[in-house]
Amino acid sequence: MAALVCDLCGGKLVMGSGGIATCDSCGMEHSQDRMKEKVQEIKGVVQVDNSHMVDNWMKMGLAAAQAGNNQEAYEYFTKVIEVDPKNWRAIFEKGKAGAWQSNLMNLRTAEIYQGITMAMEIINGLNMPDEEVVGLKNEFAVALFNINNAITDLMDQNLFDLDDKYFDAHWDQMWNTRQRYITNADQLEDALSLIADLDDDLSKSNVLEFKKRMCSDLRSACASIQFWNDYSQSSLGYLGYEPKEKEKILNRYWKLVDEIREVEPNFATDEWSYPDPFGPGLHTSKDIYNYWKRIEDEKRVRKEREQAQKRFNDYWKEHSAEKEQYETRIAQIDAEIKELQDKLFPATNYLSALEMERKGSVPAEKELSTLKTQIADLSSQKNSLGLFQGKQKKALQEQIEALQAKVSNVEQTVRQQRLELTRTVDDKIASVKAEMKPSSDKISELEKEKGQIQNELKKPR
Repeated sequence: MAALVCDLCGGKLVMGSGGIATCDSCGMEHSQDRMKEKVQEIKGVVQVDNSHMVDNWMKMGLAAAQAGNNQEAYEYFTKVIEVDPKNWRAIFEKGKAGAWQSNLMNLRTAEIYQGITMAMEIINGLNMPDEEVVGLKNEFAVALFNINNAITDLMDQNLFDLDDKYFDAHWDQMWNTRQRYITNADQLEDALSLIADLDDDLSKSNVLEFKKRMCSDLRSACASIQFWNDYSQSSLGYLGYEPKEKEKILNRYWKLVDEIREVEPNFATDEWSYPDPFGPGLHTSKDIYNYWKRIEDEKRVRKEREQAQKRFNDYWKEHSAEKEQYETRIAQIDAEIKELQDKLFPATNYLSALEMERKGSVPAEKELSTLKTQIADLSSQKNSLGLFQGKQKKALQEQIEALQAKVSNVEQTVRQQRLELTRTVDDKIASVKAEMKPSSDKISELEKEKGQIQNELKKPR
């Protein structure tokens, strides 16, 4: 025969004197007549109908869960589901109560995932108002968030409490804790999937908090765990990922940070909020901060440049007709300038010839060169004479002095001739430039217009 259970809470009935039974859970007494009825119900004389108990079991299950009595809550919700298999609230609460009974040796988080999946399948077929569905999705997501965080925090605290961490004794615990941070970020990603696409304020707020916690976990995953290499505590070791192994974690971290900063621009900007990018070891927050500050500065400059380029491209995409007009005008200007330059080509060559003429020699320079050569020869002859050839030296010196007097006169002539040459050439150049001026001015005007158009086409938008 099936067990006799309490009408109020479904608890076990204990028979007392006079045929009266008392519930060992809620204390409700059942009369002798009622017990006879229950026996008949079990025997099949009267069909069992516990539907009237569902509300009581739900209330008692929720009260037990609120009080932290998750095992008791789990049992009440199980009773509800046995009577009402489509009770999505009981299905979800049962999964949640099961998950909250997790410990580090027996994780039961799969139960809440199953509960949420089954509850959502039922809810999707109930045609609930959108606002109510949004609220439930947030409730489910927050439940996942809280349970997974609690497990992660428990693992972290247990490791932190070990003051005597040794490589051989606590290796698994250290490594599992390190791995748990990444697992938690993955599980929070699952929770996010329930609400990430929702546009209400509650969902946005929860999404932000979930992402912040994910950043915290990913940052913890990148940190090193310090341990003793031996029981003498004479040397320290560090457990953690190598830089190459961190790449995926860090990319994920910074993607989340960028998303959060769209709402909170100053998120994760202080010295202590950056993940360790280096290999296992003890690294100061300043070293880590300086590393990421340089990376972020480069990233910001690159982003600003990309944004500026996008604005530039978008502007000219919207003003394509205007751009085409500018480019057409530049082509016209280039053609006009080339035509004018071709017209000026003979005059330009003549100017070059005049410049060469101005730099050329004048007639008196040849005579001056001859005199200086003669003086040099005489000086050489004089210097070659012996000590007792004073008469010859004197004669040569007189010739040298006479030539030097001529040099002064010729140099004056050279200066005069060069001045006349320069004046003549300058007059010719001025005359040519005067003839070229209308075309030259037109070229300058066109080049100025072209420069203005190019500036307009290149300026930031």
